[in-house]
Amino acid sequence: MKALDKAKKKAKITVKVGGKKELPEDSVKVHDWKAAEETAAAQEDSAKEEESFEWVLPELDADQIEEFRPIHYTPAPKKKSIFPKKTAANRAAPAILFSVVSAVVFGALLGFVVLKFIAYGDHQTKLPNQQAEGAATGAAQQEARLPALSIGIIQAGVFSTEGAASKVSRELASKKVPSMQLSMDGQRYIFAGVADSPGTAKKMESAWKDKGVELYAKEISFSSKKVQTTTKDEQIFARETVPLFQKLAKETAAAVQNGEVSPDGMKTVGTAAGNVKKLAKVRQETLGRLKKYETAAYESLAAYQKSGNRQDLTDAEQNLLDYVKVYSGH
Repeated sequence: MKALDKAKKKAKITVKVGGKKELPEDSVKVHDWKAAEETAAAQEDSAKEEESFEWVLPELDADQIEEFRPIHYTPAPKKKSIFPKKTAANRAAPAILFSVVSAVVFGALLGFVVLKFIAYGDHQTKLPNQQAEGAATGAAQQEARLPALSIGIIQAGVFSTEGAASKVSRELASKKVPSMQLSMDGQRYIFAGVADSPGTAKKMESAWKDKGVELYAKEISFSSKKVQTTTKDEQIFARETVPLFQKLAKETAAAVQNGEVSPDGMKTVGTAAGNVKKLAKVRQETLGRLKKYETAAYESLAAYQKSGNRQDLTDAEQNLLDYVKVYSGH
């Protein structure tokens, strides 16, 4: 009956906090009497157990309770290094040592290159001009041969002194007659014209009579000579220079006699002169001077063909005379 009387009463839950009994703010109302009786019986037993066990709950404010969310994170276990940690000083030491060694090696290499360059420059200055050109182009020197040259020439006099020869040369220049001095056998020769043969030279004598100059036609010959070449162009020029000169001498002499230039002859000369002019790598001194006078003679003759100016024809003869002097080596 005691249990039933207790069930009729309001069921309350007693919570001890810090050892003190406190009643909850809200009470539970039971309307099901049968269930209330069972609940009352259970509560009676529970009350007995609670008397022997005290609940201790921490005092927390409602605002301090945060919302808990599951976080799935498993930290990776840290591996211990078998090598000791290097300090900043230990790491800097190899870098400094490497910089010093690199600077020493680079300085030594630079000094070696500079010394080699200086030595190479000194060696190059000691070489002859032809050898230096051959070394610069990477071409080995090869021997070429200029063929023998035999031409008709107009002689203006022979003198024993250079002074006397120079006086006659000035007189010829004042009369617009070409001239060239050549020293042979201890004598100073003055030549005033070139032809392809002695016969053609003989016919040219009358062309200068109106100038008041006494001339003599002769034949002059020069033997073959060797030259050192360093380029393919020089070798080609050594073969083609004399044939071109003979063509130029023939056409120029004919123009001196007749006052006209043969179109067919100039066409042949023009082809040969064009081939020689294309040889850009003629650097050997003697060959280069021969090419210069030969090319100039053709250009003067071509100018005379167009303009008819007698001075152009005289210039062509002068360039041929200068060619002969270079070829003779005197």
